[in-house]
Amino acid sequence: MVSGFPELTYKEQESKQLDLGPTASSLDLLQAVYRDPTQQLTTRMRAAMACLPFESPKLLATAIIDERDFATLLDQTKAEANRADEAD
Repeated sequence: MVSGFPELTYKEQESKQLDLGPTASSLDLLQAVYRDPTQQLTTRMRAAMACLPFESPKLLATAIIDERDFATLLDQTKAEANRADEAD
């Protein structure tokens, strides 16, 4: 043993059976873990982080395009850029 270092001891936790049915999904398992107050906080947090993308939608940017189609708008934008280049 090296002097000056504490001896490491490992304490086993009692395993608790989660109440999941035979048709439970992996999301159900993770939710049961993060809702279980007997689990360690780090375990609960990791389970909660894994569930986040499936429980809360991500915010996405959306474009609102008027009655013209995208190709027409693209052609108009190209024409405006060409006119601006010719003016310079």
